[in-house]
Amino acid sequence: MSHPLGPLADNFTAYAVYATAQSEMRHAYALIDAGQYLAAAAEITSAAKAAEVLARRTELLDPERGRRWRKVALTRHRFAAHARARAAETHPLPEAA
Repeated sequence: MSHPLGPLADNFTAYAVYATAQSEMRHAYALIDAGQYLAAAAEITSAAKAAEVLARRTELLDPERGRRWRKVALTRHRFAAHARARAAETHPLPEAA
């Protein structure tokens, strides 16, 4: 199996971005389990931005892998939006007087 970073596998900066995003996603799942949807959305959004960075750095070297990273970023942004919506459902803002 090839490394998820493909041509960037030996790039320490890219690996740090990738590893941090993976950690953020694991933390987001724990936050969701604890009902902390807004905090989870922030973690997921950060991980989505990391995927965007990896897409930009990868697409010239491996266009297909770059497209896959863009898909990961889009999926994570959608997941974050769902988490924010869930947070609004569980903790609605007070109505204006």
